[in-house]
Amino acid sequence: MKMVKREQVIILDDLFTKREVEQMEEYFIHFDGWQLIFDDPSQDLSSYSLGKVIDQPNWGRFETWCAQAFQERSGIPVPPFHRVVYNCFRFGDSPNLHIDGESEESLSFMVYPVTEWSEAWGSETVFIRDGEVTDAVVPKPGRVVVFPGSIPHGSKAPNRQHGGVARFSAVFQFTPGQEEEMLTHARQEPPNERPFPLS
Repeated sequence: MKMVKREQVIILDDLFTKREVEQMEEYFIHFDGWQLIFDDPSQDLSSYSLGKVIDQPNWGRFETWCAQAFQERSGIPVPPFHRVVYNCFRFGDSPNLHIDGESEESLSFMVYPVTEWSEAWGSETVFIRDGEVTDAVVPKPGRVVVFPGSIPHGSKAPNRQHGGVARFSAVFQFTPGQEEEMLTHARQEPPNERPFPLS
């Protein structure tokens, strides 16, 4: 595993094996629960992207396995995550800047479950401080990005050169102070009973 510390984020590469990344990508390609999600609730339908929010009581095999891998392999203290947000960014999407949690203790682990990515395809994730980009992270197969959930950040959609299905990510979020909101949302959603790995 390779760890790189940048101004606001920590990047972990090679946390997952090539086969595990293949299994993750297969899971996301065949995922059948995509919904319209918005970085800002005030947005209209012109600015949605495909995603899925799965709160901890509803976690399935993928979420449990991935969180355990962070715990056992990253060498970083892993918090008790409250939720996971799946993202499925496609050419033409317009994701906005947002934060994952309001508390200064918020912490997010984001993984890119893609087996191939070129810098020429774009879709980097940017992190902001005082109106300026401090870090821009390019997707890479199985790459994990660890960052404070309270800092503004956002992803760009892949560009026209990308010929794949989408740029996927899964963001595991620890957001203290928002537990009741998440439990309320969890009660309105079914548990994730999808198998992982698929093969």
